[in-house]
Amino acid sequence: MYRKILILLLLFSTIGFAKPIVTVSHPVQEYFIKKIAQNRVYIRTVFDVNEKFSFDNKRLIDKLSNGNYYFILNLKEEKKIAQLFKSKNSKLQVFNMVRGIKYLKDKKNNIIPYVWMDPLLVRKIAKNTYDDLVKIMSYDKKIFKKNLDIFLDELDEIYFKIKKKIDKKELYGFFSFGNYLDYFAKRYRLDVYHRDFRYINAPEVKNLIKFSRKNLINHIVFPTNKSYLLAQSLAGHISGKIVDVNVYDMHWKVNLFEIVRKLIN
Repeated sequence: MYRKILILLLLFSTIGFAKPIVTVSHPVQEYFIKKIAQNRVYIRTVFDVNEKFSFDNKRLIDKLSNGNYYFILNLKEEKKIAQLFKSKNSKLQVFNMVRGIKYLKDKKNNIIPYVWMDPLLVRKIAKNTYDDLVKIMSYDKKIFKKNLDIFLDELDEIYFKIKKKIDKKELYGFFSFGNYLDYFAKRYRLDVYHRDFRYINAPEVKNLIKFSRKNLINHIVFPTNKSYLLAQSLAGHISGKIVDVNVYDMHWKVNLFEIVRKLIN
């Protein structure tokens, strides 16, 4: 009899302290959540580098929708994913990590989503994440608040370190295929000269070389998931350096400083 009671107590104790399952869209979100929650949540990633996501993969969708919390970055593809997960799990709660942040828009008036590439805007993401985690695990509020304060201080330090590096090297701007570093550029007062995803026509070359020399533009920002041939074509004409960027990288801080290193060298 006593043995059965002990087993039941252990069972309820395990259930009570089981880690909440949190689903995120991209690996970078895991970095922000762990800064606040540390190891107190179990995280599953939709666009995981180890398993390609597909709407036809029923097994994977069932696994990802099994948790009750989906943290999003307010990206276009997340709307369909959230609807799918909710159809599988009616208890699913969706938390927008970037709510309250003012967006930039591109020349076609489309929202540029990559707000987390600005370390000071990440402060808002951190606060949102803290608020949402407290809703899930109010019993860990004090721990989360302590971690939040530490992370906010770290973000300020990151901002100033990057600013010092950029100011020292007198970086003024860069060419960019895509809008991946627009928030970063705005924060550090850098000029971004956007290029369409197409090859340069012969008549453009002379003016392009003249433009890059006049404005001291030697770097080309290019996404890691695209063909490098476009960037190499431009780099060859202006003797420029390619800065490959993956805005979804899980190691956010290391990734950001690596981008800065490439931009100033």
